[in-house]
Amino acid sequence: AAVGHVEETLSASGKVGSAETQTYYAPVGTIVQALNVKEGDAVHKGDVLVTFDTEDLELTKKKADLDAEASEGSYQSALQQSNENQNKYSDASIGLDELKQMKEDQEQYVQGLKYELEDDKNAKRKDLNECDKKLMQEQNYQNRKLSEQQAYGGDTESISEVIDNINSQRADVANQLSMIDSDEKILQKQRMIDAEQKKLEDMQEEIQKRESKKDSSENGILNGYDKKSKEASVESTRLNADQAASDLEKAQEGIIADFDGIISGIKTAAGSRVEKGSELFTIQSSSAVQVTVELSKYDLEKVKEGQSATVTVAGVSYSGTVSRINRVAQNNAQNTPVVYADVTIENPDGNIFLGIEGKAEILTGSAEGVVLVPYEAVNTDKEGDFCYLVKDGAIVRQNVVTGISSDTDVEIKEGISEGDTVVISSDMDLMEGLQVNPVMQ
Repeated sequence: AAVGHVEETLSASGKVGSAETQTYYAPVGTIVQALNVKEGDAVHKGDVLVTFDTEDLELTKKKADLDAEASEGSYQSALQQSNENQNKYSDASIGLDELKQMKEDQEQYVQGLKYELEDDKNAKRKDLNECDKKLMQEQNYQNRKLSEQQAYGGDTESISEVIDNINSQRADVANQLSMIDSDEKILQKQRMIDAEQKKLEDMQEEIQKRESKKDSSENGILNGYDKKSKEASVESTRLNADQAASDLEKAQEGIIADFDGIISGIKTAAGSRVEKGSELFTIQSSSAVQVTVELSKYDLEKVKEGQSATVTVAGVSYSGTVSRINRVAQNNAQNTPVVYADVTIENPDGNIFLGIEGKAEILTGSAEGVVLVPYEAVNTDKEGDFCYLVKDGAIVRQNVVTGISSDTDVEIKEGISEGDTVVISSDMDLMEGLQVNPVMQ
C-alpha cells in the first residue's frame, strides 16, 4: 500500500448535439426568392441565408400608406368641419335665451297695446252711443210736440227744424261710429301696434334663423364617441401602414444567421410561397456543443453538475463540463429508466459533427495524499469490503473502508496503512493463517 493521488471517472457515451438551437420562421407571407443553404451546411453569424421577393409587399405598403393618409385627411376634415359647426352653434346660441325672453316680453307688450286699442275703441263707441241715445230721446220728445202742435193747429215749423237738426246730429254720430277705425288717435295707436308687431316678427324671424342654424350645426359636431371612432380608424390604418412597412423591412433584410452553426430541418425551397410564421429551418450552434449521455441510478450518486470531463469525438479529445442533469428519468431504447445529462464541450472545432456518438469521461472525484491499493486487492463479501494482508509470512484478512477508485487503484480510508503488503492475486484459495511467500509486484 502506498500514498498517492487517485482520480475516479465515469465513462458514458451519447449523441453529440448542439446546446443552442434556433428555429427560423417566415417573418412575412411572401415568395422565397433565394435559399442560400442546404441541409447540413455550416454557416457563420451574419450570413444571409434566405432572401424574399418584395414586390407584393412594396405594393401593400404603398396602399397601406395611402389608406392611412386618406384616413388621416378624412379625420382632419371632419374635425375641421366639426370645429366650424361648433363655432356656428356657439354663435347661434349666444344670446338666444335672452332673445327668446325679449320676444316673450314683446309679445306681452304688443298684446297690451292691442288691449288698449280695443279699450279706446269701446270707449269711443260708448260715448257715441250715449250721445245717440240722448239725441234719440230728444228726437222722440220733439216728435211728440210736433204731433201735439199738429193736432191743435199750432206752429210746427220750428219743431220740424229742431227734429231735422237732431236727425242730422244722429246721422253724424252714426257716421262716427262707422268710422271709428279711421279715428286719428285710433290710427296712431294702430300704427304703434304695427311697428311693435314688426319688431316682434323680426325677433321671431331671428330666433327661427338661429335655431335652424343651431340645429343644422349641432348635427355636424363630432360627439365623443364619433371622435373616438374616427381616431380609432386613423390609428388602425396607421398600424396597418406600420405593419406593412415592418413586413417590407423584414423581407428586405431576409433571414440572417444569429450565430455559427449547422443547418437542419429545411422546410421550404426557393420560389415557394411561405405564410407568415411558417417554419423555414433550424440552426444548431457549432460553438455550443454537448454530448448527452445516459446515467443509471447508481451513476447519479457520483455525477454532479459542474464536474469536469474529457469528451472524445471521432478520435479527438476535448475538455468538457457536466452542464445539466435532467431531473426526470426517461426510458431508453432498452426500456430501462435512465437520466440524461449534458456534457458541454468547452473547445469545439470544425472536426465535430453533430449527431454522431461521443464518449465522455466524467471526473467524479479525486484525492491527494491518500492510501492506495491496487484495484485487484479489494474483495467483497456479505460482511463488506476487505483485503488480504501478509504479516509475518501469513495471510491476514483485513476489513477496509474504501473511498474513490480509478481503473487501477482504490482509496483506503480505514484498515490499511502505507507500507502494508496486500495480496492482489493468487492461484490458490486464500484463508487466514496460511503461510505464504509473497512475490512483490
